[in-house]
Amino acid sequence: MEVTRAPHYLLVDDHSLIREGMMQAIRSLDPAARFSQANSLQAALGKLEETAGDPIDVVLLDLGLPDSRGIATLQAMRLAAPTQRIGIITGQADVQIALECIHHGASCFIPKLAEIDGFTSALQALVDGRLHFPSELLSPSDVDFPTPDEESPPRVIRLTPRQKDVLQWILKGCTNLAIASALGISAETVKLHVSAIFRAYGVHSRTQLVLLCSRSPQAASPQADDASGPHDDPPLKALA
Repeated sequence: MEVTRAPHYLLVDDHSLIREGMMQAIRSLDPAARFSQANSLQAALGKLEETAGDPIDVVLLDLGLPDSRGIATLQAMRLAAPTQRIGIITGQADVQIALECIHHGASCFIPKLAEIDGFTSALQALVDGRLHFPSELLSPSDVDFPTPDEESPPRVIRLTPRQKDVLQWILKGCTNLAIASALGISAETVKLHVSAIFRAYGVHSRTQLVLLCSRSPQAASPQADDASGPHDDPPLKALA
């Protein structure tokens, strides 16, 4: 019988009380969770190397660390953790910061000053492996979000099995190169799948795709196109 591996979290914040509070809150939602901690970017990068035998699954990252601040912190972490889910915990409840975090691969954005219910909902999404971006920060008017026509029937999204695989890696914030490595296919093939996914969802960027899926659990789990098999990668000549 296969034994399910308990998730391993890396909590990165320079305040020990914040780390302890996050650990207790996550453990209340997932008693099996295991933790590593770091108080700086360099310490966090070291933890990723130290835990190679028991890999980190989720990074919860503060953007204001003693040795790195802002989006550069997320960029460095994404480079070192190409396939891990990264959640941002920050004191900056700002829409532009949230959008930049999505663009650079975060799958959750958690303001430290959020109301307790919102804070708990965000952590629950993190534990469940779902996306979370506060709706009050990311309104359609702020982010040019594609809004459906109320008189039109809901869009039925169908993806091939391989496109669904690629979608799940996109929603984790992974780059095309990381997805290619994870799936054992070329980066050019991933690029073709990403373009097809954008067309299926009617979006023009990863940011719009992530926002759409964060607001609709159904969008994050599209219907399968049964006409295609599990290995439906397009031929590279399609790039021509």
